[in-house]
Amino acid sequence: MKNFIKILPIILCSLVMAAHLGRANMFILQILSLLIPFILIWKNKISARAIQLLLIIYGIEWIRTINYYVQIRIAKGEDWFRLAIILGIVALLNFATVLVFRTKSMKERYRL
Repeated sequence: MKNFIKILPIILCSLVMAAHLGRANMFILQILSLLIPFILIWKNKISARAIQLLLIIYGIEWIRTINYYVQIRIAKGEDWFRLAIILGIVALLNFATVLVFRTKSMKERYRL
């Protein structure tokens, strides 16, 4: 149960990314994003490192998205600051979720 609480941020990051990909009509990537947390079923170092890499890729995608939408808003003369703050927090949460694997119980579970 204690590991489920630690895995929950990974699941949430994957769900938010799946929603983002669905909005962009990238349905194959959306399905893959929904399946990512199931990698954690395997209790080995490779699965943990794969999830960490994917969370970093998610964070980079959110930064790319910030840049894209801020440029559109600036070109239209609309307010962009709130958008940048919200998506920036989402990107930071994705990067911070990588640190879940630094806890003692997760290190033991995935033999890190």
